Amino acid sequence: MTHRQTSSHLARCARVTLFAASAVAMIGTSAWAQTTVVLPDTTQTTTLTATVGDQARVTVPTGVSFAVSDIALSTAASAASVSVANIVLATASKQLRLSLQAEAAAFTPPVSGSPSWAAGDVAWNAATWTNAAGAAGTLSSSAYNPVATCTADVSSCSTVGLTFTLAANTTVRRSGNHTLVVRWKFESI
Repeated sequence: MTHRQTSSHLARCARVTLFAASAVAMIGTSAWAQTTVVLPDTTQTTTLTATVGDQARVTVPTGVSFAVSDIALSTAASAASVSVANIVLATASKQLRLSLQAEAAAFTPPVSGSPSWAAGDVAWNAATWTNAAGAAGTLSSSAYNPVATCTADVSSCSTVGLTFTLAANTTVRRSGNHTLVVRWKFESI
């Protein structure tokens, strides 16, 4: 009996052969150590590597409220708490810096088109920190401005005294919630 090979049969054979060759090639590129040993044997070793990147566990306020009772006077918010724990950096001389930036140039007023505060109308104090140096600053929508720098080679830093102040603004005409989102930046320096 004669067996006729069709083009689809030849294509299937070629695919199976190509797949098998690819599988063998992939196995050949793995990093395996293979040797024959006499039993019992304890000469073989494997290196385990834990790759750790710069990291920290951070806690920041989810919101800061200004209870503005007179738009002609600046208003301080209640002191906020910020903490950084489990700090891991590349070297003992590295420090962790915390900075803030506004996500918009101005607060969003409760009524569209109404005057509100600019991002630059928000400032903060050089708070007293544990294991860090606080820095007074003003909010910007174009740059991150430092709030604090943790001391080199510490595992944590924190404050319970970060106070934000909103400047006076007599152009405000609408009551309600004026809102602005700010973004924290944590970086190794």
